[in-house]
Amino acid sequence: MTMEEMEQMEDALRSVYRDPDMLLNATINTIMRTLGVSAKLLGYRYIFLAVRFIRTRPPELRSTTKQELYPYIEKCMNTTKPMIMRTMHYAITHAWKRADPDILYSYLGLRGKNLKDPPGNLEFIYLVAERVRLIIGDPMWEEHYQRVMADARKRYSWLN
Repeated sequence: MTMEEMEQMEDALRSVYRDPDMLLNATINTIMRTLGVSAKLLGYRYIFLAVRFIRTRPPELRSTTKQELYPYIEKCMNTTKPMIMRTMHYAITHAWKRADPDILYSYLGLRGKNLKDPPGNLEFIYLVAERVRLIIGDPMWEEHYQRVMADARKRYSWLN
């Protein structure tokens, strides 16, 4: 899949789904399939849920840690933390072996040494979440950024 085809696919997503929740689900699904994460793997469901968890939180709370994320998935999917970690890692490793390096570079911005070894679970989740933000935008993040910058401009006159 070329970058132009991916951009056309993203434009089609935006035009088809008007409901933000449906757009978020479809976008996460499309990105993960583009990256080669097979939907038949259990890790796919855990990664999907993790990305959704991060994207639906307010911007100031998005720096999620393992201590917040894994218990959330445990509760939603009625499983254990080691099972979540193993299945996510397996899905990411499986996808990484099958993925085209050009797609990884153009779609996620990774290159060189980063392409040899698969990323960790949280790193992969944040890469997907960032790509989702680039595709569908994030008005909550923009408002948060404007508030932070306004506060910084008040404190530091050289920013004006």
